Amino acid sequence: MQLTTEYSLWFIIFCLLLAAGGSWLLYKNNKLNLSGKYGKPAIVALMAFRFLSLFFISFLLLGPLLKMITRKVEKPFIILAVDNSESVLANKDSAFYKKEFPLQIEKIKEELKEDYQIKTYTFGKEVNASSTINFKEKQTDISKVFDEINNTYSNQNLGAIILASDGIYNEGSNPIYSSKELKVPVFSIALGDTNQHKDLLIKNVKHNQLVYQGNMFPLQIDINAFGCAAQNSTLTIQHHGVTVFTKSISIGTSNFFTSIPVELDAKESGMQHYIITLSKLNAEVSYVNNRTDIFINVINGKQKILLLALAPHPDISAYKQAIESNENNQVVLKYIDDFIPQNIGEYNLAILHQLPGTGGQGSSVIKQFKDKKIPLLYILGAQTGINIFNTIENTLNISGNRSTMNDALLSVNNEFSLFVLNEEELNTIKKFPPLQSPYGNYIVKGESSVLFKQQIGYVKTDFPLILFSKNTETKTGFICGEGFWKWRLYDAQLSKQSISQGLIGKMVQYLAAKDDKSLFRMSNTKKRFNENESVQFDVEAYNQSYELINEPEVQMMIKNAQGKTFNYTFSRTEKAYTLNAGLMPVGNYLYEAAVTIGNKTERLKGSFTIMPLQVEFLQTVANHQLLNQLSVQSSGQLFYPTQTEKLIKAVKENATIKPVIYTQEEVKSWINLKWIFFLILGLLSAEWFIRKWNGSV
Repeated sequence: MQLTTEYSLWFIIFCLLLAAGGSWLLYKNNKLNLSGKYGKPAIVALMAFRFLSLFFISFLLLGPLLKMITRKVEKPFIILAVDNSESVLANKDSAFYKKEFPLQIEKIKEELKEDYQIKTYTFGKEVNASSTINFKEKQTDISKVFDEINNTYSNQNLGAIILASDGIYNEGSNPIYSSKELKVPVFSIALGDTNQHKDLLIKNVKHNQLVYQGNMFPLQIDINAFGCAAQNSTLTIQHHGVTVFTKSISIGTSNFFTSIPVELDAKESGMQHYIITLSKLNAEVSYVNNRTDIFINVINGKQKILLLALAPHPDISAYKQAIESNENNQVVLKYIDDFIPQNIGEYNLAILHQLPGTGGQGSSVIKQFKDKKIPLLYILGAQTGINIFNTIENTLNISGNRSTMNDALLSVNNEFSLFVLNEEELNTIKKFPPLQSPYGNYIVKGESSVLFKQQIGYVKTDFPLILFSKNTETKTGFICGEGFWKWRLYDAQLSKQSISQGLIGKMVQYLAAKDDKSLFRMSNTKKRFNENESVQFDVEAYNQSYELINEPEVQMMIKNAQGKTFNYTFSRTEKAYTLNAGLMPVGNYLYEAAVTIGNKTERLKGSFTIMPLQVEFLQTVANHQLLNQLSVQSSGQLFYPTQTEKLIKAVKENATIKPVIYTQEEVKSWINLKWIFFLILGLLSAEWFIRKWNGSV
């Protein structure tokens, strides 16, 4: 603490003289009637009170400042992160980890808490600020531990990390790289067992997520066995409690692997649950990985799309392949000369390649499509009869055509909103070569949305390259150019054709999808949730004018496979509703949501599936090499659960883990100190009271 003033400290002498002179003058001619044993001390006290009050008042005029320097000692943080995943128990020492190991963690915390700030985390797929250890996490992401510590403690006195794990991770990146940013020692506690014990497991099941009713669909079941040579097991697949496949497996070696191909018949539509099991062998380290549950969505129909062309062209195959990359699309290719317009109402979308032709080919068929309100996608090119096209379509008119073509690059329209193309997709699409577009003046009429505009050379025009219209109940799209096959060829080098497929897929999906006119809608359509994932729904309600509302209450009933029902009420968001139903057991569920709008109750029905996660049991051998590498690269050490005392000693003796001393300098003006005010007030009040009591005032 240090005292300074705005003026020279020599002025304190004048303050003392002023206070002494004022006190002497006041009491020189002011005879107080004080006598007796305490009379003289009382007079001296009154003079002292007046002297001090005058001194402090005059001293404050010098602008005194009080400089205070404080020291703060911050203990180093020790982060204790414990792997809480199921794989830790997948060995013969599971009883030790359930009962004794949590006590050892508490001992470490108790021994270190006096000299360090101890923060405890448990982790699986996510990192939790918790000390509850139950080994129930379904996935493990070790890299997220270091990311969380870096985000939270990067600007604090982080001393060390104590990481208790078996080194097995099945989510996230390699923790070796994420740990390098922290620059603190990592002391690893190696859990689990590095010995490969006897185990038979289903390593992986490859299958399609979506199949069509009535079709056969394939499975590939990968099986591993360790230490099970010369033994037999039986592979069984069950559906609705009925065995649909069985196969005997002879295990030939101690390190055995085989893939079993299976074909099943998709007889029922909806989400189908198949249980795949291997019969148990004696003394396996774990039986959990002998079973795998898979869920396959069987649908009863595809989007049927007619690709009707004037004549053969390289674009036709390119469009067909791009559309059929989505398994939900079925493309029927026809040429106009061979096309018989029967049952055209069965098509969800008709793509017209260079129709109508210059000779009027396809005009009557297009009229039939319009009468049936079938969505259309025109692809214009050199063989398109533009004059005839102008008489058929009112949305787009191309005038001044001289049967010539322009090289039209695309220019993105940032105001387009019918569907979303992300930044990566747009950056790739901008690099595509030009399309050959009909020369002329393009006039767009009515309600329309332009996705891409034409850029001729370096000149960006307002002429559409791809646009969509909706003047009536039928949607119509226009691709004003040929040469899509070049886009596909170029895209093969950039994204293995995924960008061009995605673009055409979104166009087809928009045009073929029927408009939802309901007043109650589900805005997220997720059908699958992992068992460690919260089940969440978002719904929207509309009034008769199709304006978003959220005044009425929305209820939901969820029913599991056993028929038990659970009732929920949605929470309101700014304009809609949301529901987080939390975690649910593995299985199939039905739901029904209801809301009353006006005098009518609107309902939404559907289903969803909770998928099992068994990845923690696919690898039961601990990876202590990874833990040792983490410790060595950070100047830490590796310990085992029985070496708790050595770990505590190593932490305490590490010279890099030390407290940080902060000094803080603070300057305060005396005139803002409340105690100065109350001291002066007290001195003057005491003096006045005594004088008043004596009758001198």
